[in-house]
Amino acid sequence: MNQILMAGDDWLSDRERKAQAKAEAARKKTAITCARKLEAASEALSAFLMACNECDDASRDRGLDDSRHILMRNINEYAGYLSSV
Repeated sequence: MNQILMAGDDWLSDRERKAQAKAEAARKKTAITCARKLEAASEALSAFLMACNECDDASRDRGLDDSRHILMRNINEYAGYLSSV
């Protein structure tokens, strides 16, 4: 006897399709929320860096290789990715 493997999009029930669509919508909504919060974190980090510069001491900006700049770039890059998804 031969059995047919029932898999793939063609074999999904309406209930499974609705559950998948609901999960994808929740992921999209959460990604947008996360992107907004990441952008706010980047703005807060930028404000902190400016405050450090005003102190004019060892906490001052050390250029583009400063970990705070790197973190802001990474945050902004990921926030952009989440917004595009």
